[in-house]
Amino acid sequence: MKKKILLVLVVLVAAVLGGVFYMISPSGDIEKYAKYYVDDTSSPINGKVKVTFFGVSTLLFNDGETQLLIDGFFTRPPFLKLMTTELSSDTVAIDQLIRQYKMDRVKGIFPTHSHYDHAFDVAYTTKKMNAILYGSESSLNIGRGGGLKEAQLHLTIPYEEIQLGKFTVQIIPSIHSAPGSVKDSGLVIKEPKRQPAKMKDYPEGGTFDFLVKYNGHQVYIKPSPNFIEGALDSIRAEVCFLGIGTIGTKEPAWQNQYYKQTIGKLQSKLIIPLHWDDFTKPIDGHLDMLPRFVANTPKDFDYIIQKTHADKIDFKVLQAYKSVLLF
Repeated sequence: MKKKILLVLVVLVAAVLGGVFYMISPSGDIEKYAKYYVDDTSSPINGKVKVTFFGVSTLLFNDGETQLLIDGFFTRPPFLKLMTTELSSDTVAIDQLIRQYKMDRVKGIFPTHSHYDHAFDVAYTTKKMNAILYGSESSLNIGRGGGLKEAQLHLTIPYEEIQLGKFTVQIIPSIHSAPGSVKDSGLVIKEPKRQPAKMKDYPEGGTFDFLVKYNGHQVYIKPSPNFIEGALDSIRAEVCFLGIGTIGTKEPAWQNQYYKQTIGKLQSKLIIPLHWDDFTKPIDGHLDMLPRFVANTPKDFDYIIQKTHADKIDFKVLQAYKSVLLF
């Protein structure tokens, strides 16, 4: 009898673990989109700008003289640890990446909002790079919790333009998600946020897009897949880094409006997707799609590819640590 009970328990545990594994496994195979991969290894010279991707929406802009960082999220603990424990920035991994990718001229760090997968590491990265943290009250309180001096903190305001070398970064107000879909939308971090901390300790705190201007060219960065109707009516950008995570779960009418209010308004000639990868897996040179319980990432990709192909817009994908040379 005991053997039968033990066997039943083993079967039940295996079934539960199998179900969990299925749910957290990638929602699709990113290698099916390998033909869209881009990796420019040359240096940014003669007015070129090199953009390197570090997962989610962390982007390093570099013109050979000045660097700026969008988000700056590098700590990627595994799913179980992320869900159950308090965490601190992985300073060893961050230091190694800073050395490897020569992030020694970063003047400004711009978190798009204060969620864990965007702003968790901004205090340490700003301090390590001796840069300025530009962000909302929530993002600045993350910086304060990490020991940043007030001189390294800049509270951004809508449509403000910030000059860094030959780059100009304009702050564009945005929204994160549809009402009710994220419980912490609009919640603000009002006190210095110290680590260790849990993922849930990082609410949304206000969301921005960024318009990066360089020598007459413009690049739009939109990590959060939502829109304010009419907000981009007067903005044009040759390149758009576009958040696509979960758009495949939305109704076709919403998808079409999202495309119309972003790519349709910007009239971009090149689209590069953001926020499609599973940030509970380390950056080891290969990023996997978001897990099944979060999104249907192939549907996200297929929708954007179909639309951009119809409109004769170039679509490229950056894998981890890969770069694209612009202009």
